[in-house]
Amino acid sequence: MLARAWGLGIAVLLSACVSRTVRQDTATDPAAGGGTPDDVQALVRLALTLDAAGDRAADTLYTSDALVMGNARVRLGAPRFAGMSGGRSGQVTVTAATVTLEGRFAWVLVDYQWFSTAERRGEAGRATVICERRANTWKIVHAHSSQPLPWEGGP
Repeated sequence: MLARAWGLGIAVLLSACVSRTVRQDTATDPAAGGGTPDDVQALVRLALTLDAAGDRAADTLYTSDALVMGNARVRLGAPRFAGMSGGRSGQVTVTAATVTLEGRFAWVLVDYQWFSTAERRGEAGRATVICERRANTWKIVHAHSSQPLPWEGGP
């Protein structure tokens, strides 16, 4: 009995010395990130940035059946987010973002500022973005954005 316990102790000790290689995902695509709030926030930031620039690469961040609303209207293409002028590229700054994860779903509340260098004007916006993890990829399944009313003073 003592020999058996001693043998078990040696086996546990030796197994503790065994190292295993853990491969870290180094993908630069935010949609292919892990399941952390930072990964989801990076996806939403990328969606806003591409939309502000009028870049069609933003299409790949959404599911084919995603519902996107901007200022109470369905948006089928860029600009998807409220406050961003159609056909005019600009820059976006995220001023606040909060991510909540629940299983394979995540939702992001985000405040942003869009600025058009050509028109020298800016617009504020607020969005709720719902993402779903499908296989190893995050995709946007719903986005709803709006601009603050003039008496609200912005986000």
